[in-house]
Amino acid sequence: MVRVIGAGLSGLAAAWCVTEAGQDVEVVEAASGPGGLIETVHTPEGLVERAANGFVWSETTARWFRELEITPCRANDASRRRFIFRDGRPRRWPLSPSETAGLVLRAGWAWARRDLRPRDTETIAAWSTRIGGEATSRWLATPALQGIYAAPADRLSARAVFAGRSRGAPGTGARGKSRSRGIVAPPGGMGEFVERLFEGLRARGVGFAFDCRSDTLDASVATIVATSAPSAARLIAPHAPRLAEAIGRVPMTSIVSVTAFFATSTSDLRGFGVLFPRETGVRALGVLFNTDIFDGRGTGRSETWVYGSLAGALPLPTTAEVPEWIAEDRRRLTGRTDRPMAIGPARAGSPPLLPVYDGTILTIQERMADLPPWLALAGNYLGRLGVAKLLDVAREAADRVTGSAAVGASRARG
Repeated sequence: MVRVIGAGLSGLAAAWCVTEAGQDVEVVEAASGPGGLIETVHTPEGLVERAANGFVWSETTARWFRELEITPCRANDASRRRFIFRDGRPRRWPLSPSETAGLVLRAGWAWARRDLRPRDTETIAAWSTRIGGEATSRWLATPALQGIYAAPADRLSARAVFAGRSRGAPGTGARGKSRSRGIVAPPGGMGEFVERLFEGLRARGVGFAFDCRSDTLDASVATIVATSAPSAARLIAPHAPRLAEAIGRVPMTSIVSVTAFFATSTSDLRGFGVLFPRETGVRALGVLFNTDIFDGRGTGRSETWVYGSLAGALPLPTTAEVPEWIAEDRRRLTGRTDRPMAIGPARAGSPPLLPVYDGTILTIQERMADLPPWLALAGNYLGRLGVAKLLDVAREAADRVTGSAAVGASRARG
């Protein structure tokens, strides 16, 4: 029998993979239901995604959609247009001709010297400045990566970011990168994926214990910890203290995403969305144009505005401030003062927390070998970010605790 602690996406996926190995599973969750951060709210105006809005399409994603019998909704062609805001307007390419030439020359010189790889302690800000120049760092690399990691470029470890975006994080048993082919989502939103997982697990006889906080781990039971980084550090401390100490040091950043519905206009910008460098004065990190990305996401125009604390460097809007912040940011972007038809319901409780990918992530990867064979981890603090990659991490965690070494150790303890 395998115990999974946490019923978010990682925990549910890990439990599914354990059942495929023919072992019984029980899932323990502190909340009152499954899903974790992933949730889709259906409103009269359209879908509201609480967190991620889609998967990167890859061999891994395709396999999961087949197993769960979900027909993928593919992103529209309009979503290929992505923008960065500079000098008062959105640009497909934010650098001037001279800045672009500087980027080509600097990157070419670094390539010729075989010096493209990040150095040991180099941040994304330092690396992108060295490779492409100050303008490349300010107007291209920084907004692009803060839109993904919700953290300042001078806090992000370049080695941690690029390791997680290539073949997988060292020390986690990554199976290699699957070739990606755009973005997909379930027709009913990301919540449909979680619902199918949950229903499928119950049909396979998996037991769930909700509203159940785990304070300790039983070393006689093969276990996958699929919780937040702070909870994982607390749980594994008696069994892998140095790894737990590293996980406990991961800085966290808060993020708030708010979906607003507007009447469509012929002057609407069409595309995936816009990223906002800090120098522009726009408070949002970015905005997603949901109805341009996927069909069936709203009766009018659906936009998700994303605000992040950037690891405590910025304030987050309160529920009362959200309409004002969106109105001002949208005025800066479009020049218009349209009032939204509706704003999606706010998430209850505290804003979601994401790990800051600083050098601590590399330490965690180095210490993963400290785990005893009966124990595995699954989560977004292990060096790979994004829902598709979290599915890979979950499968690897299941492989670890259902492997021969883990089974043998479990029988010996029994």
